[in-house]
Amino acid sequence: MTTPLGMPLRGDVAPGPYLLGHLLLVPALLGLAAWALQHGPLDLALAQLFADPATHTFSLRESRLLNAIGHEAARGLPIFVGGVGFAAGLAGLRHAPLRPWAPTLIALGLSMLLGPLLVNLLKGMTTQHCPNALDLFGGSRSYDADLAAPFWAESRQAVGHCLPSGHAAGGYALLALYFAGWSVGRPAWRWGGLAIGIGAGLAFSVVRMLQGAHFASATVWSAAVDWAVCAAVFYPLLCRRTGPR
Repeated sequence: MTTPLGMPLRGDVAPGPYLLGHLLLVPALLGLAAWALQHGPLDLALAQLFADPATHTFSLRESRLLNAIGHEAARGLPIFVGGVGFAAGLAGLRHAPLRPWAPTLIALGLSMLLGPLLVNLLKGMTTQHCPNALDLFGGSRSYDADLAAPFWAESRQAVGHCLPSGHAAGGYALLALYFAGWSVGRPAWRWGGLAIGIGAGLAFSVVRMLQGAHFASATVWSAAVDWAVCAAVFYPLLCRRTGPR
């Protein structure tokens, strides 16, 4: 729904249900799913599915193609899209044609940059190691000891640098498009953005799992963090009174 001039038309969203559903419930459910993956049989089963059954190592670990997709692209995507969005939003503060879109563009840029940044900070605080670092897959770390370790690292030596997944976060950062479409009253953009965010996140997740660089649980944690960041950043745009139309 748009104005005759094609400007975004924002609707009111009740703060209570939004905070409960989008900022608390969705991240909590994703976190619960990630915990269940990590402490159930699926995390290891999926890693074994992607490993070479003869050598118990990940033959695609050094694949140039997968490195380009899952490493360089995953790292650069949120920086590029988020940077362009943020810059366009700032430009809109001074240029009339972009001015109605400036708040959404700035929020889009911020959420896409802050989500992966927070994920990479959290990687330095948790204990989970990557599959290719564990003894089951040719590494030196004990899988059983890694699984039994506390979630948060108690020292620098205990940090695993693998949870959440920074590369998956690069794809799930595009979930910001869902909130951006919602904030400007474009249902097609909103649900299309949700599909793009989920699709990109899953694609980068699978690529890194194929390389033994992450467990599935670490990628789901990334989705939880990115979603929570997007919901928080877009809260002022979605939950506000626009006045009579």
